[in-house]
Amino acid sequence: MLSEDMELVEPPENSTVIGTGKGGVGKSTVAAHFAAHCAEQGERTLLICVTSQDDDDLGVKEFGRGTPPDGPSVLEGQGLYRAISERIPLVPVRDVRPNLDVVPGGEAVGELVPLLMARLMGAEGPGVALSLARALQPIAPFYDRIVLDSAPENDSLEQLALAAARHLYVPTRSDSSSINGMKRIARNFKIVRKQVNPWLRVAGAFLYASNPSAGQLHAQVKEKIRSTLGEGTPILPTIVGYREKPAVGARNLGLLFPEYAALLPTSAKSYDVAAGRARVEDVVPEAITGLAADMRRLNLEILDYSRKAAQ
Repeated sequence: MLSEDMELVEPPENSTVIGTGKGGVGKSTVAAHFAAHCAEQGERTLLICVTSQDDDDLGVKEFGRGTPPDGPSVLEGQGLYRAISERIPLVPVRDVRPNLDVVPGGEAVGELVPLLMARLMGAEGPGVALSLARALQPIAPFYDRIVLDSAPENDSLEQLALAAARHLYVPTRSDSSSINGMKRIARNFKIVRKQVNPWLRVAGAFLYASNPSAGQLHAQVKEKIRSTLGEGTPILPTIVGYREKPAVGARNLGLLFPEYAALLPTSAKSYDVAAGRARVEDVVPEAITGLAADMRRLNLEILDYSRKAAQ
């Protein structure tokens, strides 16, 4: 039961959460690319990774990108944990890309779960879901765009992210496991919107890592999306195709798809590998060009659908 004196926290205008109830559907990759796209367009952007999984598409941890704050480490989710446990403002890693700051996720985020449960059972009650929104509030005015990567592994963490944003985008693959995973995000969406964040809207859903030509299958998936998230759920037209090799290659280097594609002109060739002059991983797959183009279209659509949802 809600407390009568619980003060709601209105999310920033341009705050977006990418979330779904199952891992492995491109959630973190999309969140990182969308945040970087907004930053590239000149918007001062903050990406908050509310996940205990090792998602580091931007190379913050592995390649030391960005300028960490002075004081205790904020890597591996330690900064996020500290902000919520000590009830202090978030402190991001600065300039991971131009105009892009990041609050990294990692193992320490998982340690929030017992803390949140203890506070839920105590005096704080359902208001505990606003813990991240409160930690974000003091620094939100410094950003034009805020993107949250929501944890698929735990309801409490997912609710933290949903409570701090206005627009929810749900990626899914076409398999039944991914479709079923949407039921959890739908349930958490309804709980959070009813109890602590009435500003939250489902701005759209989209297919990720699927064959764009599988029209009949996609029609079935879209029906299932709308039956789960609501009949009025907008479905973005772009489908980011399944291209595992370039996607893995980019992530192994801590590069975004366009950054990886930019290496094509100087890439080693297969004959260099055969001659022993290069390693297999030194060859940039040609398919990265199409993958980067798909992601750019998706980023533009998320921006467009967010504008429509705000009207």
